[in-house]
Amino acid sequence: MQRGFTPTVLKAVIVAGETSSDGELRDALRDAGCTVVATVSPDVAVTAIANGANLPDLVVLSLAGESLAALQQIARAHRELMTIVICESHRIDAVLLAGAAECVVTPVRPQELRGRLRQALRTRDAARQRSEREQRLSAAIVALEHEKQQLERLACVDPLTGVANRRHTLALLKAEWRRSSRERLPLALVMIDLDCFHAYNELYGHLGGDACLRRVNEVMATCLRRPSDYLGRYGGEEFLAVLPNTDAGGARIVAERLRAAVEALRLPHGASTCSDVVTITAGFASMEITPDLSVDQLIGAADAALLRAKASGRNLSEGDGPIADPTDCSKAWISFDPVHADPWFADRIPRFLAEVQVGAHDIANSLRRDDSAAVSRTVAGLRAGARDLGLALVEHIVDDLELAAIEHDPATALKAADELTQYVTHVQVIYRRAGETARSMRAVTAS
Repeated sequence: MQRGFTPTVLKAVIVAGETSSDGELRDALRDAGCTVVATVSPDVAVTAIANGANLPDLVVLSLAGESLAALQQIARAHRELMTIVICESHRIDAVLLAGAAECVVTPVRPQELRGRLRQALRTRDAARQRSEREQRLSAAIVALEHEKQQLERLACVDPLTGVANRRHTLALLKAEWRRSSRERLPLALVMIDLDCFHAYNELYGHLGGDACLRRVNEVMATCLRRPSDYLGRYGGEEFLAVLPNTDAGGARIVAERLRAAVEALRLPHGASTCSDVVTITAGFASMEITPDLSVDQLIGAADAALLRAKASGRNLSEGDGPIADPTDCSKAWISFDPVHADPWFADRIPRFLAEVQVGAHDIANSLRRDDSAAVSRTVAGLRAGARDLGLALVEHIVDDLELAAIEHDPATALKAADELTQYVTHVQVIYRRAGETARSMRAVTAS
C-alpha cells in the first residue's frame, strides 16, 4: 500500500521496516475490529499522514531498534492520531514523550497486544465523541450569539423607515455627547418635522402616509455625508440628524440640504398650508460641550429652533448660526459609492474608520522603514475589522496594499495607503436598513 489509505469504516496501518514480520500483528488488529490493515514503510506513512487524506483509525509503529524520528514526525503531522508503539521496555518513557498513545513491550504477548489495541480504539472513539459534542456545542453557541446580534440589530431599527428608532437614536446621541465632552468637540443636532403631516394622512390615508415617510426618510438619509452622521426617527413624523464635531454653521448647511432635498422630491401634498408638495421644517442647534450642560439642553435648543421655524411659516430651517451659502448646501462630495449599513453599526463604523486612518499612516511609515512585519500586523487587524463591518472596499484596498508590500513595491503600496486614507475620510455611510422603496414610490404616485 504505497498510495495512501483505503477509506473504510475502521482501518489500521502498520508502520515497520521492509523486512518486519507482521502476521501476528495483523491478526490482532483484525481481532480488535480493524477491517482493513496495511503495512507501509516509515517514509510512506509520514508522507501520507502529513497529507491528511484518508487517515487511519490506528497506527501501529514497530520501532525495532530504529530512532524515534518517524514517531515524532507522525505526532507533529497529526497530534490526535491514535498511535501504538512496539518497543523495548527501556524506551517506553522516550516513546510516550515523543507522542505515542500506548506502548507494547517486546517480546510481544498476544493477549496484551489485543488488550492494548482494543483500549486504544475505545480511547479514540471516546475522544471523537467528545470532539463532536464540543463542535456541536460551539456551533450552538455561535448560532445563539448570531441570533442575539440579529435581535439586537432588529431592536434598534424603526420598522417603517429603516433608520434608528427613538431608543437607539437617543442612546447613540448620549454616547456621542460623552465622547464630544471628552474630546472637547462641538456636537450639533437637527430636529426635522414633516409639514402638515396629519393633514396628509387624512387626505391620502395612512398607507399613503407611511409611503411618504419612507420616501422622505430615504432621501434625507443620503444627505448626511460623513460616516459619523446619522439619522433617527424621534417619533411620528419627527426625525433627528446627529452631527458630531459640527458647529452651528455646519448644522445650518446640513439642515438646509435636508429641506431642499425633500422639496425636490416633488411629492404632491394637496392639504399643505405652506406648499403644494411635501416639505419639512428643520430646527438646529450646536453646543460646545461643558460639564454644566446636558444632552437634554441640546435637544431642547433644537426643538425651540424647530418651533420658531414653524411659527415663521414652515418649509425652512432655523437655528442660531450664520446664514448658509446655497452653494455650500449643494457642494459636490468626493465620489465614492455610499456604504449602506444597519443603524446598529452607527457607533462602530466611525470608530473603525478612524482606526483605519491611523493604520494607513502607520503603514506608510512602516513602508518607508521597509518594515514588512509591521505592515502585515497592521493589515491583518484592518482586514478583520473591515470584514466584520461589511466594508468591502476597505478590505479590497488593504489586500492590494499588502500585496504591494509583499512584492516590495513601495510606490504602489504608498499609493494604496493614500487611497485608503481618502476613502475612509470621504466615504458616505447611510445607516438605514433597506425598505420597500419601489412600492413606496408606487403608493405615493397612486395617491
